[in-house]
Amino acid sequence: MKPLDFGANGINGSVDQSGRIIALNFYHPEHGYVTLTSADPFPDNRRYDVAAVRAYRKSLAELEGFGVQFDAPIQRVWTSNWVESTTRTGFKFSSGETIIGDTFVYGVTTYQRWKLAGLPARFKGRFSLQLCAYTQLTEGGVIPAPPLEMLVTFDQHEQFGMLTIENPALPAAVCIVAPFSGESYEIETVGAVRVDLPLHGDDVIVCFATGQDAREAQTRALAFYPPTPTHLEDAYQELVQRGRSLFQTSGPQTQVIRGLVYSLNLAVPVGDGACLLTDHMLLPLSWNRDAYYLARALLSRNVELRDIVRRHLIWMFEIAKRIDGAWGRSYLANGMIKDPSFQLDQQLFPLLELAEYVLETDDDVTFQRLEGPMYAVLDMLVARQAEFAPLFPTDETPGDDPIALPYHLSSHILFWKALDKLNRLGVDTGTLKDDIRAAVNHYFITDWNGQRIYAYATDDSGNHHLYHDANDFPTVLAPLWGWCEQDDPVWRATMEYAFSPANKEAWFDGHLGSVHTKAAWSLGDVQDVIVARTLGDQEREARAHAALKQAAAPDGSLPEAYDPATGTVASRHWFAWPNAAYACVHLGAFKP
Repeated sequence: MKPLDFGANGINGSVDQSGRIIALNFYHPEHGYVTLTSADPFPDNRRYDVAAVRAYRKSLAELEGFGVQFDAPIQRVWTSNWVESTTRTGFKFSSGETIIGDTFVYGVTTYQRWKLAGLPARFKGRFSLQLCAYTQLTEGGVIPAPPLEMLVTFDQHEQFGMLTIENPALPAAVCIVAPFSGESYEIETVGAVRVDLPLHGDDVIVCFATGQDAREAQTRALAFYPPTPTHLEDAYQELVQRGRSLFQTSGPQTQVIRGLVYSLNLAVPVGDGACLLTDHMLLPLSWNRDAYYLARALLSRNVELRDIVRRHLIWMFEIAKRIDGAWGRSYLANGMIKDPSFQLDQQLFPLLELAEYVLETDDDVTFQRLEGPMYAVLDMLVARQAEFAPLFPTDETPGDDPIALPYHLSSHILFWKALDKLNRLGVDTGTLKDDIRAAVNHYFITDWNGQRIYAYATDDSGNHHLYHDANDFPTVLAPLWGWCEQDDPVWRATMEYAFSPANKEAWFDGHLGSVHTKAAWSLGDVQDVIVARTLGDQEREARAHAALKQAAAPDGSLPEAYDPATGTVASRHWFAWPNAAYACVHLGAFKP
């Protein structure tokens, strides 16, 4: 079963089914994201071994964590996620006692709290402090991992113990303060360490604080320790009430709420900006494409969440580095480019996000602040226009894969939509918007089974590649965005092809997927919901909802890909985009 997740304020983590932490991840100004985890590092020499990458990703969902453990016979264990992305673990013991433990982030500190009811408990486990693995199926350049040079100290104080784990090679540190008891010690080692410390008292509060060195982590921990049980309960209830006011919504509750909560939890403060990660466990990186859907969901849900979108725009336009004016494929949280490949849609989603944010908030101050970088991106794009037509090449598909032909359909529909929204703000782009639509209708339309359809990609010689991918939302959104009418015969025929065995590279047992991972995709099912609603096909929509319900984990999280026969995850237990896109559908976020 998938671990449960918690997080806030740039700190994210997951717990196993016994409430023990498998990873506590946090922002690092040099490396983007680092982690205190029970996982071994992924070897750099296996980065281009897809089978090894997939196996490692899967193993993260099966880890045993570190934390509070009991010696008494346990009759039953249960876990649950709360709306505000805290986790709760319950133990029923053979002797009749029931113990509840909560894990949550408050401010810059992570807490676990337990009422032990007299039962003996220990803090046990194996962990190391290391660079996040960043395991990609399409590796765009290896980031060498710093060594695991672990310095572990334990200091016994009068009422509590302080365990500090430092990796000077990063540099980073985590300080864990709790009612430990034991002899003080200091050890230096290379690789993971094991701890086993007794806990005393009935109200056990474990505090995790992070820093770039031991002193910073210890100072942060001691600033909030020991909190009184009343103070911590007040803090917890504050999170509960805020979560309920922000995230209660209609529709498939767990999947939609997961989309909103997880989008917020993946907002990492970076100076004036905020990076939106694609997930916190497998790939704590940012893709402009994924981040748009997270931002779009937050912008549509609640006024209080709009400031996250504003800060994300600042991160993209002012903090995220660009090469010759162009955004890279993916980013570390600190704004450094991870993969430099040029993808056309990655240049366009920030323009659309900026335009929609300003149109829906009237925030002219932010628009004026970002207007210069916006025009620079537009100039960069215009300079890349083909000589024969207003078409724009891309080096890769939105799935990070090589593209058969250089001009990609859904990216051009997206370009049209971004210009449409910018024009409403008064941005003068001449006739480019209309020229792009005319060029698409001239160069992309081809024949299939006696019908005219849009090709996935084309070139300047009249060649067409027929395909549709679970990553290609703009094509599905074309009628909702105003590109065409919902009864447009070319769009309808394109959807008929896309959601059929004719789309053989991306059709898996009645579900849309991708060559990137050959299985049914949650994103494909979300697309199916959109198409069904556009066509007014209620039976088809119900089937798509049922597929998403089957694919979802108990906490509502949707994987990248799954086996449609069993619902078993085929790829990525953690992936923010599917839930965010599903939330967008239920919030009516996609509109002209």
